[in-house]
Amino acid sequence: MKRILFILLLVFSFSSCFSQRGYKAESLLNYQKVDQKWLHFGFTLGVNSMDFAIYNSGIGDARAEQVAFSPGFTVGIVSDLRLHENWSLRFLPGLEFGQRTISYSNLDVEEVNVESVLVNLPLLLKYRARRLNNYRPYLIGGASFKLDVQSQDALDPENDMLVRLQTTDLYLELGAGIDFYLPYFKLATELKFAIGVKDIINHEYDIDNPGYEAYTDAVRKVNSKIITLSFHFE
Repeated sequence: MKRILFILLLVFSFSSCFSQRGYKAESLLNYQKVDQKWLHFGFTLGVNSMDFAIYNSGIGDARAEQVAFSPGFTVGIVSDLRLHENWSLRFLPGLEFGQRTISYSNLDVEEVNVESVLVNLPLLLKYRARRLNNYRPYLIGGASFKLDVQSQDALDPENDMLVRLQTTDLYLELGAGIDFYLPYFKLATELKFAIGVKDIINHEYDIDNPGYEAYTDAVRKVNSKIITLSFHFE
């Protein structure tokens, strides 16, 4: 909860830098042509927080929980297809880098690090409110397919990587943001939540590294969650 409040504070602080000019009734309308194009492109930069929703199996004495906040970063491409004055379809392929730490009780190694490099392929529907001077709030939602190119075929005990993740996952995404119209481009700040619908843990044992089965057996199911604060340049 604290990390969500922190990210929201960043969004509102950033937005306030533009709001004074945006609310003036006689302000000059910047970069109007972007909303008239049926297709336009851009790029995105952002920071993320990857998290796990862990459901313990109850097998044995081991218990697992997500600990430690490790911010990651996101880069990608923006493509926006105009469907209506207030609606557009967006495809934002990109890469997401992050790390999660699982804390175990009653096992020899108490913390296990899980690194991820996700190829993100989201298809999202964007609803834009009416433009007010040089800003325009919006809502966005949809689904994304993510491919983890960092997922391991084998355990790595030397680096405390004692669980493996599935390679692919499907996410439901929902967010909100504000478009700021600057003289030569449009800048959007966006806060988005993504929830994985699949069990992300690979429950198969690694026969080449025996003795670590308890780390996998301790969890019944693990879902991935990602919070992303993005800056879109269009």
